[in-house]
Amino acid sequence: MKRPLFEAIPGLGKHIPSLALAKLPTPIEPLPELAPNLWIKRDDKTNTLYGGNKVRKLEFILADVIRSKKKDLVSFGAIGTNHGVATAIYALQMGIPLRLLLFKQPVTSHVQQNLKLMHRFNAQLKFKGSLFRAALSFYLGRLLHSKKRYYLFAGGSNIPGCIAFVNAAFELKQQIDAGTLPEPDYIYCPVGSSATLAGLSLGCTLAGLKSQLVGIRVAPSHIGPIPACTRGTVHKLRRACYRYLCQIEPSLKGIELPEIQLQDNYYGRGYGHASNEGLWAQQMFEQTQIELEPTYTAKTAAAALNCCANQSDKKILYWHTYNSADVKDLAAKADVASIPKELHRFLQTQPL
Repeated sequence: MKRPLFEAIPGLGKHIPSLALAKLPTPIEPLPELAPNLWIKRDDKTNTLYGGNKVRKLEFILADVIRSKKKDLVSFGAIGTNHGVATAIYALQMGIPLRLLLFKQPVTSHVQQNLKLMHRFNAQLKFKGSLFRAALSFYLGRLLHSKKRYYLFAGGSNIPGCIAFVNAAFELKQQIDAGTLPEPDYIYCPVGSSATLAGLSLGCTLAGLKSQLVGIRVAPSHIGPIPACTRGTVHKLRRACYRYLCQIEPSLKGIELPEIQLQDNYYGRGYGHASNEGLWAQQMFEQTQIELEPTYTAKTAAAALNCCANQSDKKILYWHTYNSADVKDLAAKADVASIPKELHRFLQTQPL
């Protein structure tokens, strides 16, 4: 499979493994129904089984797991984590056992469906209660067992996951060069665990794009005293990824990276909670038959729509990260009776 990043910088392809899980490039479409200056990058279409931005990351992450020869994969997320669903599906395809440490979030029908899907695709589910306890269990496990297990931060945010979005930026550059869209002035994406924004920011710089990346924070900024979703965490991952690429290809050294732009004012009441602006964006996008969900994409789409209105002379690209494949039948096949007892109550809760 051709990788735009490796086509542009051939030396990297010899050292960075990847799998062909996604259907790329994903389409870019104008959205004149919503704004004359708005385009959308359809990462919801990365795979017809289960799409979204996580599939891009898993192409590089699971290849790295295989190369590491670790016996299994450990990650964490909320009980309705899209990252958990995508990782369960594609890790199973690769024969990689998966253990997920879960924390609570507001229960919706989407959350219930994702919980069933993770179980359906053989993930070992461990409910830890709070985000703090899930993260603590993750870090303690990594400290004790990292030699035999591959520990993957929530959302697929590590260097391979970041490289996936460096590659995505080069994919965008090819689409711009082909005339699919004009070069955007602003690119909006959700930010939970940092890799999407970090990779796109680094990738656009390396590809020579002038577009400004704007991240919309949709996750807690800190876990206790520990920064989790801040400008600093995005910058740290971007810098680590850039250093890794420079080790492979020294000619990349010396490039000045732009400041990270991360907006906090769309977060609302908390992770997984719908916001008024997000609900407005969901209603707006119903005109396009493009589904948004309240945790990530609705808040980001609201920010992009507001930018379109406030800066009508600027070209805006909204990077859509949510899966659009219909997974209701897959979830229905889950053996609910065998889901761990401590997670059963979330399946019984009426959706909000």
